[in-house]
Amino acid sequence: MNHIVIIGFMGSGKTRVGKRLSQDLNLPFIDVDRVIFRKMDMTMKEIFQRFGEPYYRALETMVIKELMKDPEQKVISLGSGLPMQEQNQKYLKNLGTIVYIKGSYETLKKRLEGSSSDPFLDGDNREDKIKKLLKQRDPVYSKYADIEVVTGVKPFDSLVKEIEEKLSAYTKK
Repeated sequence: MNHIVIIGFMGSGKTRVGKRLSQDLNLPFIDVDRVIFRKMDMTMKEIFQRFGEPYYRALETMVIKELMKDPEQKVISLGSGLPMQEQNQKYLKNLGTIVYIKGSYETLKKRLEGSSSDPFLDGDNREDKIKKLLKQRDPVYSKYADIEVVTGVKPFDSLVKEIEEKLSAYTKK
């Protein structure tokens, strides 16, 4: 099944873009993190604290395996850590067309100010953590992306239009 799969760093706008694409393309929208939160009736922080990161990653793998079997095309937003897991990387290309929403450090830092939902940013040296995670994740996201767009440099509507145009051109290949 060729789903439209949105990847990117936390704060890149994956959910907002995914919801808009699903409206514009008349496709259902799925946020993998939210599916997990509903199934577990817990937040990401609570799952990490109670069960640990490997457990959360296993839940992500379970959800994307289910989505791969779903014959109905969807727009899917992946958690920012999902593409980093080796067990998930083999599924990414089979899931669909990968759209990487790339953000600069400055854009992401600004958007993540005051956010407390991601356990990776807890504690001191938040800026250093963002830089380190970006440095680790950007090459992996780029490796798997079929389409790459940059967020934070143009209005939201223009970003969505750019993605839709690139998707249209990509699917015609």
